[in-house]
Amino acid sequence: MTQLQALHSLARALILVGGIVLLIGAILQVIDVRSLLDLTPNVRSLSLFSSALIGILVGILALIGSTQVSSAVWCIILMVLGYLVGSLGGILVFIGALIGLVATLVKT
Repeated sequence: MTQLQALHSLARALILVGGIVLLIGAILQVIDVRSLLDLTPNVRSLSLFSSALIGILVGILALIGSTQVSSAVWCIILMVLGYLVGSLGGILVFIGALIGLVATLVKT
């Protein structure tokens, strides 16, 4: 396994875990479960329900985008979405997309 393949699989894993965390946090926010660890999406200008809906949509897009991590366009889309959501899952999606973008654009 080359270094670029290892980076792609690391990016894929981070985006996948971030998408799952986003989905779980948004579902917990919809059913109004408060926990010690804040997993809920942090879209500040929206209400709780709208923020949870955005978290679910971004989580689904992250799960779909984890298979397309070798595409620079998907990596940029996932970076923007991860930054906008801003919770723990969003940070994982952002970091995974950044690693995927670097691995895609760097040719050795």
